[in-house]
Amino acid sequence: MCYTEDIGDMCIFLSKSEAFCLQASSCPGLKHNSIYYMGRVFAVYDLTAKNIRHFQHPKGAPPEIPFLPYWLPPYSI
Repeated sequence: MCYTEDIGDMCIFLSKSEAFCLQASSCPGLKHNSIYYMGRVFAVYDLTAKNIRHFQHPKGAPPEIPFLPYWLPPYSI
């Protein structure tokens, strides 16, 4: 493990499942050089701007998610 501030066109996905990386340019809507986190909160950390963006819970959802959700890595069929 080493410290870095730039992962280029990559995105890192962290959750209760195994972490994985994707090229942001391969999936429209992903922000390059970012870490996507899903746990009790859902957030994206932008390594370039050094800021975090939290996403709002849907209306009617409990204030805390009672389980840790999983990111599903892409795969080809």
